[in-house]
Amino acid sequence: MHEIAEFLHKVPPFDTLAEDELAAVVSAAEIEFHAANTTILHQGAGPPDHVWVVRRGAVELIDEGRVLDLLGEGEMFGHASVLAGRPTGFQMRAHEDTLCYRIPERAIAPVLAQPAGLRYVASSLGGRFELIAREAQRGPLGGVDPANRRVADLIHGGVVMCPPGTRVQEAARRMVEAGSSAILVDLGSGGVGIVTDRDLRTRVVAAGLAPDAVVEDVMTAPARMVTADMTGSEVLLQMLDRGVRHFPVVDARRRVIGVVSDTDLMAVEARAPFLLRTDIGKAATPAAVAAAARGLNETLLALEAASVAPATISRVIATVHDAIVRRLLELVEGKVGAPPSPYTWFALGSYARREAFPSSDQDNALAWAGPDDAETEVWMKELAERVVAATAAAGITACRHGAVASKALFRRPIARWEDAARSWLDDPDQEKALILVSVVVDGRPVWAGDVAGDRLALAFAAARDRQEMLRRLAIFALAHRPPTGFFRNFVLEAGGERKGTLDIKHGGLLPIVDLARSVAMAAGVTGATTASRLEAAAAAGTLSESNSRTLADAFELCTELRMAHQLDQIRRGVPPDDYIAPASLSRIARSSLKDAFRAVAAVQREIATEMGLRAR
Repeated sequence: MHEIAEFLHKVPPFDTLAEDELAAVVSAAEIEFHAANTTILHQGAGPPDHVWVVRRGAVELIDEGRVLDLLGEGEMFGHASVLAGRPTGFQMRAHEDTLCYRIPERAIAPVLAQPAGLRYVASSLGGRFELIAREAQRGPLGGVDPANRRVADLIHGGVVMCPPGTRVQEAARRMVEAGSSAILVDLGSGGVGIVTDRDLRTRVVAAGLAPDAVVEDVMTAPARMVTADMTGSEVLLQMLDRGVRHFPVVDARRRVIGVVSDTDLMAVEARAPFLLRTDIGKAATPAAVAAAARGLNETLLALEAASVAPATISRVIATVHDAIVRRLLELVEGKVGAPPSPYTWFALGSYARREAFPSSDQDNALAWAGPDDAETEVWMKELAERVVAATAAAGITACRHGAVASKALFRRPIARWEDAARSWLDDPDQEKALILVSVVVDGRPVWAGDVAGDRLALAFAAARDRQEMLRRLAIFALAHRPPTGFFRNFVLEAGGERKGTLDIKHGGLLPIVDLARSVAMAAGVTGATTASRLEAAAAAGTLSESNSRTLADAFELCTELRMAHQLDQIRRGVPPDDYIAPASLSRIARSSLKDAFRAVAAVQREIATEMGLRAR
């Protein structure tokens, strides 16, 4: 009971209760466990005589079969029906294995009758009514469905794994027991193969394979993987691109946490990004790719109108970028001939982190597996120059600092990339070492990159053992300071055509991006989103959990403001930029942004103090 009291006194409306009042609630509370996908409350059922508080896990709020919201730790449900004495308005279903505290009506009624309880009810129900109204007005783009959720939230059940020598019959038995349509095959060193129910039908039954066949004979290996922070729409696009129906899902440390299938994504209806991707894929020339890409801005405005989260819009922009690059690589190969060696095209910067905005420019790199000879270099150079130019023609301008594959510095064999990474880590004082590490470590393969991507990530993972490099990266990250000395509302641009505006990218986002990269590399995590890097750093202890949450919240706020600003510019026919006029923000937004800047600066000072650096 002590644990229940300790938890409840931290969450509303219980956080304002006197000690004896809280004790009365705790003594009446019961602990309930609900397995994933089980219904806790049926829609339209008679008035319940209890309310529930989520202790651990998540609960889906469902209206007529459609998921409207996801309730997390500390959130209450059932109280609306208890207060009104009416049937339940929603179905409540465990999204994952979930632990709840069930509190009877006699114990919760006095709590909800207090001023704090009334405020909680008004706030929670008001939000729900707004949500329902918004859902009723949405077109096919809206909704909290798999398209807009992280793929980590779409995984059902645990990982089903077996060694390569497992007999097919045994593997099938394990799949049936786990209710899974796929089983993974452990190949060692983090690699996996995969056998699906379709493989059993086509490669075993239909092919008349012997009963003693092993999974190694029928698996697809190595299996392509997706990361836990990708959205359902991104994963479905990859399924369509690659002609597969299952993907193993890995976390920021490349550990397999489950498998996502096409059936997990079936609620994703045809959407503008999918139509845009189809148009890009059908384009027969680079000019046609550019023409198709011009539909991106209209797509982004439609997503915004459907109340799609800014972070999801960022991922859609990155997905469209990948589709453009892949199609251009196909078309350019058709012009210059077959490659002399297998190669990997890397996205760098915000596209690599899937944190792109309408104003984002292209940063990329090229690696190949073959020899370091003049003939191969000539071919790779022509490929890179054509693709970079065609991507720019499609509306994604080349990095003004030259971080593109058409430049020799960002084009080399993978072995030389590994040598360069080791050299930078060993000697951070050499010219441009810190900048190059910060740029290249973000690299994400968008074309034929599984092996090269893993090799480069492994080279950079050694950074956690290079204390001098980590120290220099931290200093480099702390060099970007959010504005904390305010003139009226913000530190503003002092002159020129941007006078009186705030640079939301350099003042808000970059300090967090750089710091997240630094603490993640100290944890051995390389390419990932900023949010994933912060989570991984907190888990590894290279950043405190409270500081991780602070930076994540500030990053989300700056992302929202930057995206809203740029989409408004697109709507008005103005080229998007990062300069926000404070007068264009609401009073709440200005106040929240000031608080966020000060919180980020406080985290920076704390880290600087811990490292013995002089805080500025």
